[in-house]
Amino acid sequence: MFANLAEFSAAPVFSGARARNTMLDWFFYDVEGLTVAERTKLVAERNVEGSVLVVWPEGAKGDISVQKFEDYETLRAAPGALLTRFSIAGVGSSDVGAAAFARTLANHYAAPVGAIVAGYGVADLLSEAMGGWFVLGGANRIMQMYHDAVDQAPAVEPSRPKDQSLLEKVDHRNDSSTLVNLMLDRDRVIDSVAGHSKGCLSIAYALEALVLSRQAEAIERQANMRITTVGAVTALPTAFTNAGQYLGELDWFGGMNSRLALDYTTIPGAWHHLNTRLPGHLDLADVLTQEPA
Repeated sequence: MFANLAEFSAAPVFSGARARNTMLDWFFYDVEGLTVAERTKLVAERNVEGSVLVVWPEGAKGDISVQKFEDYETLRAAPGALLTRFSIAGVGSSDVGAAAFARTLANHYAAPVGAIVAGYGVADLLSEAMGGWFVLGGANRIMQMYHDAVDQAPAVEPSRPKDQSLLEKVDHRNDSSTLVNLMLDRDRVIDSVAGHSKGCLSIAYALEALVLSRQAEAIERQANMRITTVGAVTALPTAFTNAGQYLGELDWFGGMNSRLALDYTTIPGAWHHLNTRLPGHLDLADVLTQEPA
């Protein structure tokens, strides 16, 4: 860990939230899973919310097996096979943390993973002002209210036009907006999406946008994708049932921001962080072995 901090302190000086969030990612994620060259490149990157880092398994493309795309459109226009696995990290949500989270997933799946960068939006400023990420808990409760309202609402006539305004409303969370665009892509069938901490809620927002805007074709196409959440238990639309939610036994922080009445798996002895070099970590690689093949 001291080597990590020394390496970080030698990097260019950042201001305010960026320095704080990058340092948090070094604590919360398995940054050692990235090469020195990858870490140096990512620390120097401009963190853009909604951008996508394509992260290959370690060493798959040499010393730098990470490529950044500024937005969904740039990623979609890139040559090659379409990505089918994605992730959204939480906590600091810098490029470093996003890539580190995705690297563990890429190593497990032996396939590239698109890490959607959560960035530093309004939610981050609000949560900081409140002294924590407790905005997540409140938003999670609002999400459950949406579910209850939808369950009690009368069926919508097939002829009724889709409500595009609901999709537009996720634009204030560009990480969710990017995931929505990926799910709406008619040529793409997503195999899996994984979130940690606030990233779990970003995934739930995107799924909810599809359901409430009646995107039946996209829902059917993506209905079997595996949804994995760690560090927060979120209310997911009932249209998406292939999900596993995991929370550390000692994770009071994630617990305060979770819907604990929902089904989830408790990880013994684990807190909120995924850094396997620190005690009390939630071992993401081990969790993934519990997932369906």
